[in-house]
Amino acid sequence: MGNAKSDERPTQRVKNSTRSASAQGDFYGLGPFSLRVLSAAGIATRAQLDKVGPLAAFIAAKAVEPKVTLNLLWALAGALTGKHWTRLPADYRSTLLLEYDAYCDQRRQLDGSSNKSLQRTRSKSSAKLRSRRARR
Repeated sequence: MGNAKSDERPTQRVKNSTRSASAQGDFYGLGPFSLRVLSAAGIATRAQLDKVGPLAAFIAAKAVEPKVTLNLLWALAGALTGKHWTRLPADYRSTLLLEYDAYCDQRRQLDGSSNKSLQRTRSKSSAKLRSRRARR
């Protein structure tokens, strides 16, 4: 009986490691942490990554885990092209970086305009409150 249990455990481990190796095969060059972050961001299959592309996948991953770096963006692009991220053409990496920069600029503008609106609202509210207090 002791042998049966010891025989089952290695088989379990092999199955689990085969599954993760298969998942990593679908996502060439991505490690377990990156795969977990992508999964948490709703990207669990290669087809989903193909559909959204490397930039949208990176943005989704960054929303889930702010610590991820641009290396993940390069790795996602590499996974889609079947190349290690260090072998991606410089112009492709530059294009991705410029697209991400444009996205960040757009977010800053949206965040800035909403903050300005909020500041105006607060200023008006403060002015009304001061006016009411002065009338008393």
